[in-house]
Amino acid sequence: MRVFSFDPEEVRADYRAQCWVHVRNGIDAGFLEELRSFVASNLDASVVKGRGIGGTKQQAVYPFSDAPAVTSHLFDTIATVCDLKRETMTLSERHIKAYDADTPADVPAHKDRLSSQVSVGLSIEVPAGSSLVLYPADDRAINPFNVAEALRQSLPPDRLPEVALEGAREAVIEDEPGDVMIFPGSTMWHKRRGAAGAVNLYLKFNDFNSDPLGEDPSTPERRERTLRSIENGSISERTPTLARRLDTITHQHTRADGLAVVTADVWDQRPLGLTATQLALLGAIDGKRSVGQLASEQNGSDFEPSRVESEVRELAGQGVLDLL
Repeated sequence: MRVFSFDPEEVRADYRAQCWVHVRNGIDAGFLEELRSFVASNLDASVVKGRGIGGTKQQAVYPFSDAPAVTSHLFDTIATVCDLKRETMTLSERHIKAYDADTPADVPAHKDRLSSQVSVGLSIEVPAGSSLVLYPADDRAINPFNVAEALRQSLPPDRLPEVALEGAREAVIEDEPGDVMIFPGSTMWHKRRGAAGAVNLYLKFNDFNSDPLGEDPSTPERRERTLRSIENGSISERTPTLARRLDTITHQHTRADGLAVVTADVWDQRPLGLTATQLALLGAIDGKRSVGQLASEQNGSDFEPSRVESEVRELAGQGVLDLL
């Protein structure tokens, strides 16, 4: 099954030049019909809620019927258009977004979560007067959070988008059903104007293996392989990497005479306290060297090479690391 109908090489130059692209009729006709059928029959039954899901709209995870083939097609296309590293491409979100009838006609702009390095909107239903508004030239700082609202809460009043973007140049995309819009969601302010009644599928991508919501179809499989690895003997030949659902490593400086607390925060899990040894090990892991190689390189460091495998095993079991 194909999602896109366009040749990525033909739109690559436009994306490079303006950092966004609008492809008219860019959705494969057969896939557009599948999307419409899903919205009509299954949207209400598939609504997703939880941390990081908000706004004046219903959201539902879209179930790709042939996930390996579809994600390969998606990754090939978006990696080409946006110059991403194909080998570490991750699908971090796949939500149908149906805006409520009482959605305000204009709302403040926002930036997508950190894991939305590239956001791809597929237009399913677009009411008259509705448009996607991008701000490609102003305040391109990255959103470091995996909850969009957390960025807004962290900003001083003069950096809120309704203030900072006053008078900024808008790129207004008057999309129609079947269109595709591609832009860097985590660094570019954007909003949908006249959103009431609009329905889109938003696919979010990154090339740094981040999937806090666990929506890449291969993420659960990777986790299962990791758990099997730590149950089945030595892991010295396995390559550790930060787990896709690891959100942050948090350092908290307390009032207890300078005492610091360091935690690994895996999405939707309780924070895991890290020892100095574990923190040092996480800093050494690069997703390229095996557990055995890491152990052999620790001679002269602050912790024993013999502890590397046991520490990796512990962190992998807690969801902080994946083993490839």
